[in-house]
Amino acid sequence: MDMGAGSDPLTIAEGVAEFVVLAELSTALSERLVGWSTDGADPDSSAVMASLGARLAEHSTWWTERIAESVLLDGERTTASGSGRLAEVLGLLDVEGSDRTAAVVPVLERLMAYLGALTERLSPVGDAPARRTIRLVLADLEDRPR
Repeated sequence: MDMGAGSDPLTIAEGVAEFVVLAELSTALSERLVGWSTDGADPDSSAVMASLGARLAEHSTWWTERIAESVLLDGERTTASGSGRLAEVLGLLDVEGSDRTAAVVPVLERLMAYLGALTERLSPVGDAPARRTIRLVLADLEDRPR
């Protein structure tokens, strides 16, 4: 998630890359948080982590549905998959059990800020489904640890 992304409109290829990364990030975050919810290291946050994990898994499905399926975009999908940005974000969650909630807060804040900036690069008409997905994700994440 490059927060310094320009304000030029997103091309189809750039959209594919963004949605691949967002789908993979949502899946990875979901897996981490669901794992945290059941490992017993922080019982006080288990319910919150389970809820967030389930919602992020659903978000991953929504992002995947936004990925254009043209064979002409196979290269973009492959290049975006496994992005180094994913490892960077997940590295922020390598914390002790008692620090998990505090670690999740800035990751979700950063994701929400990024989605807000991404919305500005999407066409109101041509990218309406993607804009709607962003609105749904942002609304869903309003109920998050702070």
